[in-house]
Formats: sequence, C-alpha cells, structure tokens
Amino acid sequence: MVLLMVVLGVSGLGCSSIYHQTQATLPPEPLGQLEFRIKEAQHAEQLTGQSITKLHDQLNYGVSGKAIEPDVDRVVAATFEFERRAASVQDAAAHCEGRTGFASEIERLQGRSKQLQEFVQTARQAANPINARQLDELLQGPGKP
Repeated sequence: MVLLMVVLGVSGLGCSSIYHQTQATLPPEPLGQLEFRIKEAQHAEQLTGQSITKLHDQLNYGVSGKAIEPDVDRVVAATFEFERRAASVQDAAAHCEGRTGFASEIERLQGRSKQLQEFVQTARQAANPINARQLDELLQGPGKP
C-alpha cells in the first residue's frame, strides 16, 4: 500500500514538472508560439543539413553499401524530425490568422521539408543508390547559390 502511494506521488510530480517546464518555455500568445516553432524548425533543418554533410563526406571517402546505411538512416531520421517541426510551424501559424510577417519563412520551411522528403523516398529505394552529386544539390537547397 505504501509502495503504491509512493509510486503515485512520484508519477504525479513528473507530470506537473513537465507541464510547468513546457508552460515556462512556450510563450502563451500565438505569435510568440509561432516564432518559437520557427526557431525549432530552423534548428531541425540545420541538424538535417549536418547529417547530409556527413553522408556526403562518407560517400566522398568511398564508403558504400552496408557501411553507409547508418548515415542514410541518420539523414532519414533527421528529415522526418524536420518535417515534424515544419508541420508544427504550420499549426502555430493557423492560430495567428495570417497576422504574421513570417509567410515567406513558413513557405521556405515547407518547401525545404518537401524537398528533403522527396529525397528520402528516393534514397530508401534499393534501385536508386545515393551519390555525392545528389547530395551537393540537396545541400544547396532552394534559393541557395
């Protein structure tokens, strides 16, 4: 009985702790939340770029086949995380009712997410081996020189 009460007490502390941490981090107003979500998406985009760069470097070193799979998996995971973050930007923007100056950045994040998802779908097909030239184009991204 005492053990049950201790477990319930500890689990209750964890829930409120997470709630209070989120409440302290996430701004209460919609525009603040949108700015926060944009920064998260931009950070996820940077991490995706880093994983693509690592894969690119491995390909340039001549690594291929099964040895390259962890790097491909890292790119896939980073891309899905970026897609998730870009979707949260879209959700936060919906609460701002078009009253933001972030339309171009939101559009850019959505476009980049789509481009990366298309690459991942192609990369996961065994008949389409990844090459460094594809990654060069992907690293440049839309709107980059």
